Amino acid sequence: MTDSATAQSRGGHARLALAISLVVAPGCIAPLAASPAASLARSGPELLAPAQAAAPAPRGAVETVLDAARATVGASTPRIDGERVPTDCSGYLHALYVRAGVDLFSEGRPSDNGVRAIVRFVERHGRMFRGPTAAPGDLVFFDNSYDRNGDGRLNDRFTHAGMVEQVLPDGTMLIVHATNHGIVREPMNLLRPHEAFDADGRALNAPLRRKRAGDGPRTPRLMAELFAGFGSIFQREPLARAAPPNL
Repeated sequence: MTDSATAQSRGGHARLALAISLVVAPGCIAPLAASPAASLARSGPELLAPAQAAAPAPRGAVETVLDAARATVGASTPRIDGERVPTDCSGYLHALYVRAGVDLFSEGRPSDNGVRAIVRFVERHGRMFRGPTAAPGDLVFFDNSYDRNGDGRLNDRFTHAGMVEQVLPDGTMLIVHATNHGIVREPMNLLRPHEAFDADGRALNAPLRRKRAGDGPRTPRLMAELFAGFGSIFQREPLARAAPPNL
């Protein structure tokens, strides 16, 4: 097979994978009080009190969350340590962070959906920021992944959430999140927000919003186009400054 044929084949497989991923979870629409993840907080490890959550993370906390996420990728009915994990996007993230002793729902209000509750936690105990990249273990939020209020307009804030698993050298981030076909790992590149693939057919941005009859031709669909912000929970040690050169 020639190099060009190989690239075409690789691109075809990537496009097929992204086409399958169009069937995305509606976006954590259940009220927080109804979330099945609430029971995990009661039965899981001792959680950090809200005042403690902004403190530097225990050693290995980020790795604990990432390991739990990686163990569930590809599962339609995920389990961690034998325990069933919720498959709505916010309940899934809550279950991951419980393993590190953080209750992402602790600042939620009864009227909140799960994503909004998590945003409240980050706003109080962490840091919201825009990028262009984030660190593994950081949260990522999306707007308008579906028409939550049914008015046909792009005015639906915080409709979906996931977690950054890895950052590739070109700035593409691999996002682990819960969808209606299971837990998936998909790419997002904020440096090239309107491109699904690069020239070699490599995926840059997975589709997140399903096409609806009322959507216009410019309705955003890709992850980077629907990006709303990152949330950092775990404080990390600052990078050591390089010693100045001897002059």
